Amino acid sequence: MSDDRQTAHVHENEAPPYSERKIESLEDLSYIMRGMDEDEGIRIVGQVNNFKNGGFIFVAKSGNRYCINICDRDLDPSNKTYFVGGNDIWLYFDTFEEAWQKLKPLVAKPIDAYSY
Repeated sequence: MSDDRQTAHVHENEAPPYSERKIESLEDLSYIMRGMDEDEGIRIVGQVNNFKNGGFIFVAKSGNRYCINICDRDLDPSNKTYFVGGNDIWLYFDTFEEAWQKLKPLVAKPIDAYSY
Protein backbone atom coordinates (compact mmCIF):
# COMPACT_ATOMS: atom_id res chain seq x y z
CA MET A 1 0.00 0.00 0.00
CA SER A 2 1.40 3.41 -0.89
CA ASP A 3 2.03 6.04 1.77
CA ASP A 4 -0.69 8.35 0.45
CA ARG A 5 -3.54 5.88 1.08
CA GLN A 6 -5.44 6.02 4.35
CA THR A 7 -5.71 2.82 6.34
CA ALA A 8 -9.09 3.70 7.91
CA HIS A 9 -12.28 3.00 6.00
CA VAL A 10 -14.51 6.09 5.76
CA HIS A 11 -18.06 6.29 4.46
CA GLU A 12 -18.45 9.69 2.84
CA ASN A 13 -22.25 9.75 3.14
CA GLU A 14 -22.52 8.67 6.78
CA ALA A 15 -24.63 10.94 8.94
CA PRO A 16 -22.88 12.33 11.98
CA PRO A 17 -23.67 10.36 15.15
CA TYR A 18 -25.78 13.27 16.40
CA SER A 19 -27.54 15.78 14.19
CA GLU A 20 -30.28 18.30 14.74
CA ARG A 21 -32.45 20.47 12.56
CA LYS A 22 -33.60 24.00 13.37
CA ILE A 23 -37.35 24.41 13.69
CA GLU A 24 -38.37 27.67 12.04
CA SER A 25 -41.98 28.23 13.16
CA LEU A 26 -44.80 27.03 15.40
CA GLU A 27 -46.34 25.36 12.34
CA ASP A 28 -43.08 23.48 11.73
CA LEU A 29 -42.94 22.53 15.43
CA SER A 30 -46.50 21.19 15.29
CA TYR A 31 -45.79 19.17 12.15
CA ILE A 32 -42.59 17.62 13.56
CA MET A 33 -44.15 16.91 16.94
CA ARG A 34 -47.20 15.22 15.40
CA GLY A 35 -45.00 12.87 13.35
CA MET A 36 -42.37 12.05 16.00
CA ASP A 37 -40.93 8.57 16.38
CA GLU A 38 -39.75 7.22 19.73
CA ASP A 39 -36.09 7.83 18.86
CA GLU A 40 -36.64 11.52 18.10
CA GLY A 41 -36.81 14.51 20.38
CA ILE A 42 -37.33 18.26 20.36
CA ARG A 43 -35.51 20.92 22.40
CA ILE A 44 -37.20 24.30 22.79
CA VAL A 45 -36.30 27.53 24.57
CA GLY A 46 -39.26 28.31 26.77
CA GLN A 47 -40.91 31.31 28.34
CA VAL A 48 -42.05 29.41 31.41
CA ASN A 49 -42.59 31.15 34.74
CA ASN A 50 -40.57 29.84 37.71
CA PHE A 51 -37.81 28.41 35.46
CA LYS A 52 -34.44 30.14 35.06
CA ASN A 53 -34.19 32.10 31.80
CA GLY A 54 -37.60 30.74 30.72
CA GLY A 55 -36.45 27.14 30.89
CA PHE A 56 -35.69 24.48 28.34
CA ILE A 57 -38.57 22.31 27.13
CA PHE A 58 -37.94 18.81 25.82
CA VAL A 59 -40.58 16.85 23.94
CA ALA A 60 -40.41 13.09 23.42
CA LYS A 61 -42.81 10.32 22.58
CA SER A 62 -43.06 6.93 24.24
CA GLY A 63 -45.55 4.52 22.78
CA ASN A 64 -48.54 6.67 21.96
CA ARG A 65 -47.93 9.16 24.79
CA TYR A 66 -46.19 12.52 24.59
CA CYS A 67 -43.81 13.55 27.33
CA ILE A 68 -42.93 17.19 27.98
CA ASN A 69 -40.00 17.87 30.31
CA ILE A 70 -39.40 21.44 31.51
CA CYS A 71 -36.20 22.38 33.36
CA ASP A 72 -34.10 25.42 34.22
CA ARG A 73 -31.98 27.03 31.51
CA ASP A 74 -28.77 28.00 33.28
CA LEU A 75 -26.16 30.37 31.86
CA ASP A 76 -22.45 29.56 31.90
CA PRO A 77 -20.93 33.05 32.26
CA SER A 78 -17.46 31.92 31.14
CA ASN A 79 -18.56 31.13 27.59
CA LYS A 80 -22.04 32.75 27.59
CA THR A 81 -23.84 29.54 26.63
CA TYR A 82 -26.92 27.99 28.19
CA PHE A 83 -27.05 24.51 29.64
CA VAL A 84 -29.72 22.26 31.12
CA GLY A 85 -30.28 22.95 34.81
CA GLY A 86 -32.40 21.36 37.49
CA ASN A 87 -35.95 22.06 38.65
CA ASP A 88 -37.43 19.37 36.39
CA ILE A 89 -41.10 18.71 35.86
CA TRP A 90 -42.47 15.93 33.67
CA LEU A 91 -45.89 16.10 31.99
CA TYR A 92 -47.54 13.23 30.08
CA PHE A 93 -50.32 13.42 27.50
CA ASP A 94 -52.32 10.74 25.71
CA THR A 95 -52.92 12.76 22.54
CA PHE A 96 -51.07 15.24 20.37
CA GLU A 97 -53.85 17.79 20.86
CA GLU A 98 -53.54 17.73 24.68
CA ALA A 99 -49.74 18.03 24.52
CA TRP A 100 -49.90 20.81 21.91
CA GLN A 101 -52.37 22.89 23.95
CA LYS A 102 -50.03 22.71 26.95
CA LEU A 103 -46.84 23.33 24.95
CA LYS A 104 -47.84 26.14 22.59
CA PRO A 105 -48.12 28.97 25.18
CA LEU A 106 -44.81 27.93 26.80
CA VAL A 107 -42.67 28.39 23.66
CA ALA A 108 -40.54 31.58 23.60
CA LYS A 109 -41.11 33.97 20.71
CA PRO A 110 -39.35 34.13 18.34
CA ILE A 111 -39.12 30.36 18.36
CA ASP A 112 -35.73 28.81 19.16
CA ALA A 113 -36.12 25.06 18.78
CA TYR A 114 -34.38 22.02 17.30
CA SER A 115 -35.41 18.49 16.44
CA TYR A 116 -32.93 15.67 16.91
